[in-house]
Amino acid sequence: GVSPLILHDIPSDQINHFKRLLVSLMSEWDFIDPENFVSFIKGNSTLEKSCKMLTFDDGFYSNYIIAKEVLKPLGIKAIFFVPTEFIDSKHKELQQNFIKQNICLGEFSPNLNIDNMKPMSWENLSELIEMGHTIGCHSKNHLKLSKVVKEGVLKDEIISSGNRIEEMLKVKVEHFAYPFGDIDSINKKALDLIRKQYKYVYSGVRGQNRYGTSPFVLRRESLDIGDSHEYNSFIVNGGLSLFYWRARRQLDAMVV
Repeated sequence: GVSPLILHDIPSDQINHFKRLLVSLMSEWDFIDPENFVSFIKGNSTLEKSCKMLTFDDGFYSNYIIAKEVLKPLGIKAIFFVPTEFIDSKHKELQQNFIKQNICLGEFSPNLNIDNMKPMSWENLSELIEMGHTIGCHSKNHLKLSKVVKEGVLKDEIISSGNRIEEMLKVKVEHFAYPFGDIDSINKKALDLIRKQYKYVYSGVRGQNRYGTSPFVLRRESLDIGDSHEYNSFIVNGGLSLFYWRARRQLDAMVV
């Protein structure tokens, strides 16, 4: 099977730490490109052994730096999931407000240095595509979609955001990742709308994607770059996914 890994902002002083983690994981696992993953999920190809794939959520500028400085030399291709309103916010105040309110939901540790956190630009995203990476949609405002009641708002979050990426980058957007991604932030109403526009839908529910896993309930393993190397290795090895069997079952029930 394949476990895509989720990463978020990687501060500049953590880049080397991340690179070491990645190199060490590469000695144990094969990392596959998004197109190989798609081919596997469609049932068009098989894998000799379990693999990993990198995904980055939230559209932070640090991800662009990582793509150039770390992923390129290692030959790794990833999916970058971006909330369009964050990419479109031009002023520092708007950007920081988005991080605090929409991404952190107003709860963030005082040692979180948001001064250096900013979104990628459309030009950065365009460059990632030229480098062979994939851009996916992560909604418009990074809202908890299961809590959105108004049809218009839901459409804006799910459909308009994808259209915006396609219009700006001139690519087809087939991948969508739920903001937050836990089972409580996902419901059938949102999923039914997502399925109309996208082919592959990613949660943050831990576990492996195996042959036969529906492309609308893909599992991912979240890593925190601040955690120790050993702990992240434990997570990548599926150390926590056992505890998510109930969430996986709930997720699968949404596509029946």
